[in-house]
Amino acid sequence: MKQKPSELDLSTLTPSEKDALILTLLARLEVLEAMMRKDSHNSSKPPSSDGLGKKTRSLREASGKKVGGQAGHVGTTKKQVAQPSRIENHPLPTHCERCCRQLPQEQACVWERRQVIEIPAPQHGVIEHRTLAVVCQCGQAHASVFPAGVTDAVQYGPNVRALGVHLTQGQMLPFARAAELMADLYGLSVSPGTLVAWVG
Repeated sequence: MKQKPSELDLSTLTPSEKDALILTLLARLEVLEAMMRKDSHNSSKPPSSDGLGKKTRSLREASGKKVGGQAGHVGTTKKQVAQPSRIENHPLPTHCERCCRQLPQEQACVWERRQVIEIPAPQHGVIEHRTLAVVCQCGQAHASVFPAGVTDAVQYGPNVRALGVHLTQGQMLPFARAAELMADLYGLSVSPGTLVAWVG
């Protein structure tokens, strides 16, 4: 039985046998390196065998145009809204930097406006439903009733349930990931099992 090179005791080989072994190993190394150089561009291998380290070559030809917007292209820019959600006036200094007199703050006018489009920090709210009771002069007691669907002492509202269904069915998030997202964004401790029940 022929031994592998790693199993040979080199001390028992003659010089000529060692030379032959070296030539054999070099030949095998050359074959292996040739195999490593092959990809879908220089062999019949499929592109999927190229691996992550191989870069695909684009078939597009250079247009010769500069990078970015082209001459004559009509660009668009965001426009300021007439009624912002919130206005923050940034105060003036109290005294003149040249003569040190007190500045007439009541005469200040708007000098420049800049608007920042922002998403409010997500948070959940709690709506408390209360029924009322009263007793008529005749002794008859009357009580109001809760709206349809408000059945438990504490429960999630329709918007929370709709969000859970949307994340799992519309955005295709796993139930555990959707529950984690609702906890991170809104501070709601909804279990994956509850999400499954809402989808049902």
